[in-house]
Amino acid sequence: MALLHMVWMAPKNGTLPEQMEAALDAIRGLAHLPGVTAIDTGLNLTDRAAGATHGALITLRDRDTLAPYLAHPDHQAVGQLLRDISTVTVMDIEV
Repeated sequence: MALLHMVWMAPKNGTLPEQMEAALDAIRGLAHLPGVTAIDTGLNLTDRAAGATHGALITLRDRDTLAPYLAHPDHQAVGQLLRDISTVTVMDIEV
């Protein structure tokens, strides 16, 4: 079964729109990591996401690829970038 790694981001006070767009670019840059089969990112279009303005959906091959993906230094760096500029909520589901 594939695994969906879903990320919601709400900018911290003072975060510029350009910083959020750069964060989405950084997420898209993780496409080379082992186990990643797709990455989709974008701006939230509704008011139903508890303040999240941006999101990402990373599709991983299966559950076994999640731990190595999370531990990869490139993912760690992007995760730190996201936490520096936004409040991040994550959910992982199998589909």
